[in-house]
Amino acid sequence: MAGLVLNSTAVLRLNFCTKLNICASISATSPSCNPLAAILNKHSMTSKDEVIKKLQKENRQLKKENNYFKSPLFLWDTCEIVKEEYSILLNPPNKEFKTTKNQKACSFEININDIICILSSGKTKWIYFNKPQSSSTGIRHVSDKLSYTGNLADFLKEFDRPSIHLCQISRSVIVNIFYYFIDRNKLKLIDTSNLQHSECDNLSISSENLESFKSRKSTIGNLTSFLKIEFRGNYSPLNSLDDSFEF
Repeated sequence: MAGLVLNSTAVLRLNFCTKLNICASISATSPSCNPLAAILNKHSMTSKDEVIKKLQKENRQLKKENNYFKSPLFLWDTCEIVKEEYSILLNPPNKEFKTTKNQKACSFEININDIICILSSGKTKWIYFNKPQSSSTGIRHVSDKLSYTGNLADFLKEFDRPSIHLCQISRSVIVNIFYYFIDRNKLKLIDTSNLQHSECDNLSISSENLESFKSRKSTIGNLTSFLKIEFRGNYSPLNSLDDSFEF
């Protein structure tokens, strides 16, 4: 027995379930706690209500704007904006014009509506006005005829970029459309009693520029006619848009 070694195995079984009742430690019916599903559901309903209210508010605003766009007031406002834009085109602000007198510099603030025509005489161009212009800076100079040494294309680009007032009728002549009418192949001054420049009257117009002058003259007529329209009325925001504008 002295050399005999005995091996033995002992098995220890622990029953945790009977000692630790884990499930019983969590109470699902505790009156002091809300179930997670109920909390999430309440939060979801609150978010939906807010979204619905926001959409309803935006829908009311869009409906209000849509009613405005269909109303006579919108047409009124649009016409007033267009009239203002046209008025600026026809009556642009003064622009600085630089020239010389006896080789001394001077500058003017000229209005394009005062220009009758521009006639070339060699390298010098002469700008004719409907009334005397007074220099604003430089040497004192008062005249209804000022010299310009640049080319006609540059003058048109600088002083009449929208191409409303001035029209080139030949290589050496530019006229202000407002002052002329067509008589066969001649341009004549509309008012010769107040405009004393005889050299500005009875100007020949080339055939390639005749149609351009006619088209521009027609456009000017349409613009001025539109500006003479007076939109009058009293707007009353009634339920029926058809009856909301009284003339």
